[in-house]
Amino acid sequence: MSPLVAVAILALAALIVPVMLYVRSVRGRKPWIEDVPSAMRPGYSDEELEGKIRIRYLTWGVVLTIFFALFLPVYWVAEQSRLQEEVEGFFTVSVERGEALYTENCAQCHGAEGTGGGAPSPYDAEETWPAPNLTTIAARYENNPNITDVREYLINTIEQGRPGTPMPTWGAAYGGPWTDQQVEEVADWILARQVDDDAEPQQASQLTGEELFAGNCARCHGEDGRSGGGRPGPSLVGVFERHGEETIRGILQNGILMGTGVTMPPWQNGYFYPTSPEDGGPAVYDDAALNKLINHLETLQPEELPDDAAQYKTPGVGEDEAAQPSGSDDEGET
Repeated sequence: MSPLVAVAILALAALIVPVMLYVRSVRGRKPWIEDVPSAMRPGYSDEELEGKIRIRYLTWGVVLTIFFALFLPVYWVAEQSRLQEEVEGFFTVSVERGEALYTENCAQCHGAEGTGGGAPSPYDAEETWPAPNLTTIAARYENNPNITDVREYLINTIEQGRPGTPMPTWGAAYGGPWTDQQVEEVADWILARQVDDDAEPQQASQLTGEELFAGNCARCHGEDGRSGGGRPGPSLVGVFERHGEETIRGILQNGILMGTGVTMPPWQNGYFYPTSPEDGGPAVYDDAALNKLINHLETLQPEELPDDAAQYKTPGVGEDEAAQPSGSDDEGET
């Protein structure tokens, strides 16, 4: 018996039983005088109150108690099933609409199946900018400390785009052509196609720091680390004046999450592109590769830093200990 049938039977019983009890309780009762207002009609006698009236109330209490004890659990089970079916139906419709939007607007860069592709670079027409594999987003960011809700992160990325990359803004709130519902529909289609990312992370131990930087960092920071050409990454000149080495390593590991998405991508705790450097794509960096990259960043630093290189300088970082004040110059103090 399905929950809906059980609910229907209980509802019918709840209607029939009270009617029968009411008919039985009023059988043989003399009709009230129509001209006497109900407030002025004589009340029940003590014998009636202690007899049939009390029994009637007790009977009603038992009937209602049994009814709610049976009806509410059955209704709760049926309602949960109904809500689940509604959610699944809504998600199915959303995925179908999202597929049409994706095919029309996103497939040319990310591939027809969302497994990745490429787009023209905004800085060099002859360069192809890698478009990420969208089918492994959940697996890649499962343990990333910057991403706590993959769906929210995905929606934000679609809405706001990635400034400085070929990924445009799609949300109407940020000047794009899609409504909030359309953005969510595309996100649902992407999430419905998620697969386990069983591939082992590609190690970059065979590459030099210069090769790692040129293959993955230069398109945002420039080959010399000084940006230029409208590139989105900041100049890396003076980076060791602004941050300590452990901070730089942490940024490389986890990226920097901004309002428009991961502006600085994470190079160790998940990344967009699963392809290896040999295939022309970036690698997931291990600790050895990060050390090589940090060493290469040191070689990009000029002998004399420009005046604005230390404008965000961290106190105590990059300063010569000899230049630090060692104590007070007050007289009488040794």
